[in-house]
Amino acid sequence: MKRSKLRPLKFLLPLIPVFALVYGISAFQSGSLMTIDDFRGWICGYGALGPLMFMLVYGLLVTFGFPAVLCSAVGGLLFGRFYGTAYNLFGACLGASGAFWIARLIARDFVANKFAHTRWFGGFSRGVEKNGFYYMLFVRLLPIFPFNGVNYASGVTNIRYRDFLLATMIGMLPYDFALTNAVVEVGEAAAHGFKLSPGLIAALTLLAFVSLVPIRIKKYMDKQKAQKCGVQP
Repeated sequence: MKRSKLRPLKFLLPLIPVFALVYGISAFQSGSLMTIDDFRGWICGYGALGPLMFMLVYGLLVTFGFPAVLCSAVGGLLFGRFYGTAYNLFGACLGASGAFWIARLIARDFVANKFAHTRWFGGFSRGVEKNGFYYMLFVRLLPIFPFNGVNYASGVTNIRYRDFLLATMIGMLPYDFALTNAVVEVGEAAAHGFKLSPGLIAALTLLAFVSLVPIRIKKYMDKQKAQKCGVQP
């Protein structure tokens, strides 16, 4: 499809989150929002296609900026730690892919202009241009840049989609499992009056580890960079 034909769609994209927000507010006011049991019943109503429906909803939400961590929490509650991890991972990759292709095919100029003034985009763009898959894997393993921002920003770089998707899938797996596992353990603890168990403690410890280690590594890298430039951190 020619870019000239896609140009009108650029003006419609920002309206999608607005419509979603309006719907969410009206649904909340009318008391028609789904609970987790309602959502589970809706998913189970599709039988064997239920997981596919969940991943499609997950992917659609993440494509337009909904926090992936909230979708993954729902996935853990619905499907457990192992199936939940798998469905969450594919849903997140689907959402990341949607944002990638929107930026590459439809809103390239808009996304490029949007991120041009951010502090992190320049470094991210240079890293992807130079190292491609390996830099993207580094970014996913150590989320030093915003997840949704990286999805869109990647679409305006020269990284191949195959490298983007593979690095995203591999890099997200540790945190995805840690988060899903923690949600499952917290859910089980809640069902028993929030009693501490070895599984809950281990799950929360693992989640804290995979969440905090990237922050410490980023601080160390910033310190080393500042020292190399002769600037006090």
